[in-house]
Amino acid sequence: MVGAGCSLDTPTGLELSRVYALEANRRLEEDGILTPGECPDPTDLSAVASAVHTKTGSQAAVVARLPRAEFRTARANDGYLLAAALLRERAIGCVMTLNFDLAMSDALTHLSAEEVAVVAGPQDLHDLGSAAVIYLHRNIDEADAEKWILRKEALDEEWRDEWQEVVARRVMAAPATVFVGLGSPAAVLTETITRIRSAVADTDALLAYVVDPAETTAFQAAINLPPEAHIRMGWRDFMQLLGRRVLAEQCASLHTACETLCANNEWEAETEFVESLCHRFGGLGLVLVGRLRARWLLDSQGYAPDDARRPLLADLLLAVGLIERAVQGRPYFREDGVVEFRHDGRIVATVLLASGGGSQRWSAVEVRLAAAVAEIRAEVRPTYAIVGGAQGIQQRDVTPPVDVISGDVEDDIIEGPQLKMLAVDELRTNPEALPQLAA
Repeated sequence: MVGAGCSLDTPTGLELSRVYALEANRRLEEDGILTPGECPDPTDLSAVASAVHTKTGSQAAVVARLPRAEFRTARANDGYLLAAALLRERAIGCVMTLNFDLAMSDALTHLSAEEVAVVAGPQDLHDLGSAAVIYLHRNIDEADAEKWILRKEALDEEWRDEWQEVVARRVMAAPATVFVGLGSPAAVLTETITRIRSAVADTDALLAYVVDPAETTAFQAAINLPPEAHIRMGWRDFMQLLGRRVLAEQCASLHTACETLCANNEWEAETEFVESLCHRFGGLGLVLVGRLRARWLLDSQGYAPDDARRPLLADLLLAVGLIERAVQGRPYFREDGVVEFRHDGRIVATVLLASGGGSQRWSAVEVRLAAAVAEIRAEVRPTYAIVGGAQGIQQRDVTPPVDVISGDVEDDIIEGPQLKMLAVDELRTNPEALPQLAA
């Protein structure tokens, strides 16, 4: 469960609700909808909405004075991106948000999370599956201002026997529920989880935690959690902790895949470097590893979860180790799939890694690599592509030149150097190929 505190971090950069409440109340008073002092607590957005509804019979005037453009265009911060990655990895099953902004949806878009259902109201309940993002109070895309869950009455009472209670019960019946970035307790959450926990004899089977950097939280008190259930962290730090834990398991499996390749192919000399390679790769963080995985596997997604293609990734990672030792340059992994090898502060080799997936022919890989390279800025494009998992024999010099009059140009100042492709196995069978990478 996430609240307004999760949208504070940049680049989302939104404020807590009290800031919007004060500004909305000021404008409502200036516009004559409320008289000065008519709202008993102008720092409470629900109180402002209730005061306006009592006077006008509608809360539309409050919704109109919220920063709707900022809510709609909110960009995902690191915490939201990690949440989307964890959903894609099936490490978590649901993110339920009380926010109106679309930062969580932006994260899903960036990480190509089409399989994650987005439930913004009762009309979307048929989409609720094993992975979901739920906007419990609706969001900025809700055109009917009266359906936004704003008023104190809606927060305290009107959710009962409605769709909000249905989804809250389903989500909070999970083995573990975590509340992050929440300020004032929301009755639909506190009452629902209290009832669920009281109905379970073994409370250890239904864990709940509150994540908040403050020493005490009203939310923890409202659901009577023990002190050890309060995790004193901010949103970003907590999500990074979860991401590292999931990535540790993935790297352990990747380590096994690398060692299996070495054993099956009698690459004994490479085995001793596997642990270091996997350790540094895991240090990139869950989101970047998923993005690199997609790039290296020539996947059209913005993020590729860990799956049965792990041996293909291991093959490419071992190639990184071969190049590192040959050019004596430490690898730096770029989000575009390129690996730069640096020595004494300068780049000594730059390669793009790609896999044919074990079934694609070289001609097909070449076409997809050309498309991938076209997306990289000319001044930082690599000279070589290291390819694994491609079928057949690589045909040299069969691709027609870019310029049919002048032929291929080795160093075009506009387009950059022409990409040369080398098979991973060629790095082992042809020792002369390795020094070329640093030329």
